[in-house]
Amino acid sequence: MILEINSIQSLLRVLTVRVVHSLREGNTLADFLTNLAFDFAGEINFNTADQLPAKGRCILNMDKLGLPNIRRIEKKVMYTD
Repeated sequence: MILEINSIQSLLRVLTVRVVHSLREGNTLADFLTNLAFDFAGEINFNTADQLPAKGRCILNMDKLGLPNIRRIEKKVMYTD
């Protein structure tokens, strides 16, 4: 672990790096592919956008068009007596 940290620190000294947090809404395709990988038992490869599932192609096309992706969050209300 220390070796990895030292390697990263060495790289940061010679590279210009900007780290930015991206909310799920801004990284929808990556979120979709991550969930797909967890749901799929085994190896899964996509070499072209045409090989993506329909939902993945839709997310990609919306991103290309610059359309926003809005995530709907449902809050569960728990009632207590």
